[in-house]
Amino acid sequence: MGFKGIYQHKSSRFKFLILLSLIFISVIAHMLLAIGFVFLFFDNGMMLIQNQDLSNQASVNYLKLMQLFSGIGLFITPLLLYSYLTNFNFSLIKSSAKGIMLVGIIIVLITPFIALLLEWNRMIPLPDWLLKFDVNSEAFLIAFLKMDSVLELLYTLLVIAVVPAIGEELLFRGYLQKKIGQRLGNMHISILITGFLFSAIHFHFEGIIPRFVLGVLLGYIFYWGKNLWLPIFAHFVNNAQAVILYYPLFEVENSLYSISSEEKVMPMLAVLSLISAVGVLYIFYCSTKKD
Repeated sequence: MGFKGIYQHKSSRFKFLILLSLIFISVIAHMLLAIGFVFLFFDNGMMLIQNQDLSNQASVNYLKLMQLFSGIGLFITPLLLYSYLTNFNFSLIKSSAKGIMLVGIIIVLITPFIALLLEWNRMIPLPDWLLKFDVNSEAFLIAFLKMDSVLELLYTLLVIAVVPAIGEELLFRGYLQKKIGQRLGNMHISILITGFLFSAIHFHFEGIIPRFVLGVLLGYIFYWGKNLWLPIFAHFVNNAQAVILYYPLFEVENSLYSISSEEKVMPMLAVLSLISAVGVLYIFYCSTKKD
């Protein structure tokens, strides 16, 4: 007797407990695997584990490895196991080239508008107790983006773009958006709630508004496209463009698409960004209705 679908007919509460158990076990297992890799392939493994020195490339490589394993262990492995045990459908189906192209264009076009929202978000005074939740993600990200070879570029894309895109979309759009929508009977409210959870869980409150907007956009891409590969690709493009434009060969000084840019966004450019992105989003919506 196989294990596929053995919990298919259990209650929603039981299935949720199964998912939490899988996440807990998976995170521990992947962290142990990552530590094992560190001792096998890194010199001074114990020192790297104890000291997070962002100026030390060996330490940064160790942190990248831990980020890679934690992303897979927290999101991808447990959710795929959950799908196998409960026959949960994540809607991972074949996508048309047109749909993939449109969502990629939408993400590229809307980036200046998102950059303006980030500027405004940073101007909002936040209480000190809330800022303490910020895990200094920007410093880690900048350290991760120091790349000197194509191999490092590909590895960084895997850590920052591929794994987060697949894992976070499995959880937020593939699982939570569906479940909340079924419970409330309203997918629009579900998209808003999921977008907020997606933004809040990053614990970077100086960017909570633009990330919420992106979360809602990804939610509607999934809702209209009915295919989880579409928000996964959109999420990948959003993360990958920052990585690629930080690589020395493609780096554009003061580019709005660069994570380290301090360039101020012209409001007119942001308005054009929003209008053009909404226009392509409408084309995407019409194409999904036609299909």
